[in-house]
Amino acid sequence: MKMILQVFYSFFSGILLSLALPNELFLLGCPVISFFALIPYYLAIKKCKTFRQAFASGFIQTITTHLCSSFWLAFFKDFAVLTLGASALATGVLGGIFGCFLFFPQADKYNKHLYIYSLSRKFDDSPVFRIIWFSTVYVVYEFAKSIGFIGYPWGTLSATMFTWKPIMQIADITGTYGISFIAVLFNTLLCETILNFAEAKKLVPSRRFSYSKEIIHPMCFFALIFSITLIYGHYQLNKKRTPLKSLNAVILQQNSDPWKMDDDEEIICELQKLAQKEIDSLKQKNKNAQLLIFSEGSLVHSLPSGFFIYEREPYPESLTHFLRRNNVPLLTGAAVTEKIPIDNSEDDYLNRYYNAAVVIDTNEELRAFYGKLHLVPFAEYVPGSEKPFIRKLMKKIVGFSAGWTKGKNITYFDIPCTSLEEKSSSLVKIEDISISKYDQEQRDKKTTVRVATPICFDDAFTDVMRPLSRNGAELFINLTDDSWSLKKSSEYQHFCVSSYRSIEYRTTFVRSTNAGYSVVLDPCGRIIADLPLFEQAALSCEVPVYTPQKTVYSLFGNWLVYFMKVILTIYAVYRWKKFTKDDFIASERKRKIKVKTTRSKKFYKKLKIEF
Repeated sequence: MKMILQVFYSFFSGILLSLALPNELFLLGCPVISFFALIPYYLAIKKCKTFRQAFASGFIQTITTHLCSSFWLAFFKDFAVLTLGASALATGVLGGIFGCFLFFPQADKYNKHLYIYSLSRKFDDSPVFRIIWFSTVYVVYEFAKSIGFIGYPWGTLSATMFTWKPIMQIADITGTYGISFIAVLFNTLLCETILNFAEAKKLVPSRRFSYSKEIIHPMCFFALIFSITLIYGHYQLNKKRTPLKSLNAVILQQNSDPWKMDDDEEIICELQKLAQKEIDSLKQKNKNAQLLIFSEGSLVHSLPSGFFIYEREPYPESLTHFLRRNNVPLLTGAAVTEKIPIDNSEDDYLNRYYNAAVVIDTNEELRAFYGKLHLVPFAEYVPGSEKPFIRKLMKKIVGFSAGWTKGKNITYFDIPCTSLEEKSSSLVKIEDISISKYDQEQRDKKTTVRVATPICFDDAFTDVMRPLSRNGAELFINLTDDSWSLKKSSEYQHFCVSSYRSIEYRTTFVRSTNAGYSVVLDPCGRIIADLPLFEQAALSCEVPVYTPQKTVYSLFGNWLVYFMKVILTIYAVYRWKKFTKDDFIASERKRKIKVKTTRSKKFYKKLKIEF
């Protein structure tokens, strides 16, 4: 019966956490539920008696959360068995391992001899330790599932908080894991408080409100952290920020099926019509469109070899002619093919395919490209795909053998924009005689914004976004295509995860997507402008560009998690040493008791013989 209850607790916790995350009922998530979602899981771990039970509890809770919140991964065509099945299994196993870590401090509780003589049992049994331990280990679990090649940063507690802006603001100090820590801390504190009151009530039934003083310290600790978080959050939300530049961007959302895009002529025609309306609307306001933005993979024909197609198509006006006529560059997602000679041969080439962001300028020229840095594991890239037998296997399972190549460098695009800074007179004047006077005047007038273009999955990973920010990005423009998921929850989950990038680096964040959620966020994560989901639409927005800031997070990254890992490691080493020492003490005492018992038996036996 107890085992069934543990399974239920773990399963119920997974259901609650799925409801807290962005879903079909709560599109932007429900933070209230997230503050209670882990209580059943905490109870399940607390009731475990073996590592096997702890592993099962962790496995059930995490795999339930993954399957219920990320069910839309099953729509990834032939890759569903990998995107949903394999990812769910991997998440469950990882959750089970961390379930064992959660159980670790109470492992010796069920070894009677060891527990009786344990030197640290009072410390391990205290509510303060249990609360801090569970909260810390769970945050490290979220970190572990969110990094590396198979990292999946979805399903984290921080993704539930988009509607609570003041709490989100500490992301520029602690990253998203500080927010998760607060949520887990509240879950464990509330659970321990309820259990503590129930236990105290049994001891003193006459009191209406009984409690143990042990629970006061964690209450004060949480109250302090939560108060500081709210004060800091309101400070950041009310802080005056003056943009230095602005970029008149037109965001296009084509809402097309990526699995059926054999030709893009009709779609580009529709996008040009939508773009023209927005360009004309800006002209009526005495403004010029400075950048058109298409989503990830908008151009079907691979570049640069297919560029001549866009010089002729679509009919009646080609894409490049449209850009030249309106004097506006285009930032778009496209496939880029790079030919690499094999063994310095002029005839034999190896093709590399990049999921890329490219710019077509107003002179009908294709500029440099940014290749996606974090490829979707086992969908965009399969380890060993360069080997023939792996390619044959891929061909048999999913119908093709070639995968994407990881981008080789960080590429920025300097886009002409409007300066909003009042230029003060200066006593210093520089005359560059290496260029003509006219060119120097034009260069002085020119204002540009340095744009970083993370593609789809890129915007969820620190190892991609942090270098983009630290190397000079003034504006993030994310190109995404999640339309294949067919579900609103998928679009909003990706958005809620990526929205933290605007706060972590205090940089304006633009998302241009195939079907949603296309949006412009300010450096506090607030929505400036957006488009409805699964609709063909366009949006023109004067995107504010602020002075790049060096936040704590941009300088030190996930320092909070690394600090937690150091503390956990130190404690694990300490417990291991204590475990062996206590085990020795317990065995010695057990041996001495046995010796005394043997001597007593001999004494009484001798006494009996004498009498």
